[in-house]
Amino acid sequence: MLSKERLDPISLTNNAAKKWGTRKLPRYAGLGQVAEEGFVNNQFLEGQLIVIGEEYFSFAWVPIEHQIFFGRPSAELALKMLRNSGVHTLKEKGWGEKPPTVDDDIGVLKEYAHHIMEVTHSTMDDDLNGAESLGCIWHSDEDECYFE
Repeated sequence: MLSKERLDPISLTNNAAKKWGTRKLPRYAGLGQVAEEGFVNNQFLEGQLIVIGEEYFSFAWVPIEHQIFFGRPSAELALKMLRNSGVHTLKEKGWGEKPPTVDDDIGVLKEYAHHIMEVTHSTMDDDLNGAESLGCIWHSDEDECYFE
């Protein structure tokens, strides 16, 4: 859930600003859902959506000081993921040719979302060859990450 309340932007270091082409990252107030394993004790907590160029964004949960990053997958990665875990996996799970819809049982939706997250994480780990993927935003083969 995102509000229209725009917060003061985040100022970047000189190195990060050179890479992103901007000195400031826009951010917005919002609510993000969190839950314990098994999707129990779910609740919405105050947070911030941070826009990082055209390819990335982040959501930070303020009360628990936790932040996640999202990036637009390359066309190659999207095709690889579809090839490696696409329709054949859906058929094995009994989902047929297409993923479940919003009208399906909540348990099916949770299982499907969990499965997709596992596939994404596994594919990203393979592509990064063991590099730490969650602490920074990496570009190409550079040794420096850019979210400081």
